[in-house]
Amino acid sequence: MVSGKYSAVSGALTREQAMSNIASNLANVNTTGFKKDRISFSSVLQGAQQMRATKGINYARTRTIDTDFNQGAMQTTGNPMNVAIDGPGFFKVRKGEEIFYTRAGRLTLDSNGTVLTNDGYTVLGAGDEPMQLDTSQGKDVVIAESGNISVNGVQSGAVLQVFTIPEQSSLVKTGHSLYRLTAGGDQPMTGSRVVQGHLEISNVNMVEEMTAMITSQRTFEAQTKVIESYAKIDDKQDELGSIS
Repeated sequence: MVSGKYSAVSGALTREQAMSNIASNLANVNTTGFKKDRISFSSVLQGAQQMRATKGINYARTRTIDTDFNQGAMQTTGNPMNVAIDGPGFFKVRKGEEIFYTRAGRLTLDSNGTVLTNDGYTVLGAGDEPMQLDTSQGKDVVIAESGNISVNGVQSGAVLQVFTIPEQSSLVKTGHSLYRLTAGGDQPMTGSRVVQGHLEISNVNMVEEMTAMITSQRTFEAQTKVIESYAKIDDKQDELGSIS
């Protein structure tokens, strides 16, 4: 196979990966706390290194797929158990023995006053202790910007802690706007605000993603046409080779 055909095939494959990534972003445009992924590509190996490692063939590859942790817009809900983080950081939650991080602040209380996420994960405070509120006299919950929680006008002593992750590249998506930390640790975050009655929506820009999808689709089609052209050339070469 000639070098150009390798280049066309690898280019088509990378565009296919790009479209899959864009489709995933678009599918989560309405997911609370979702962070879009960005995929980048590189032209592999040039000069002497290219000749040594790939025998002179230049092809494209996926370089990185990174999560964009920029903050999404805030949506007012009026629900006191909905909270958003204004600034960097994450809430810390646990299910079983596993700890996760999230910016999806759709919270609820169980019958014992334990603070849970909408998916049933236990919200953790300082010292990784489960947050529990005394709701025996009612459930009028007020969450200050500092994260301090009062119930029925009385300070509960519980704090909805925001945590920062120094090495965000160590966060791996696990679905449902949750992240698992694969290396390093977290630290209490002091510069962000907790905003009650709001949710952070996805940071996916639909127009931007649709534009990227159209561009990737056109590039993919161009690459497949190149592959088809090479296939026709191969057929013609076979015909010429069969003439006695």
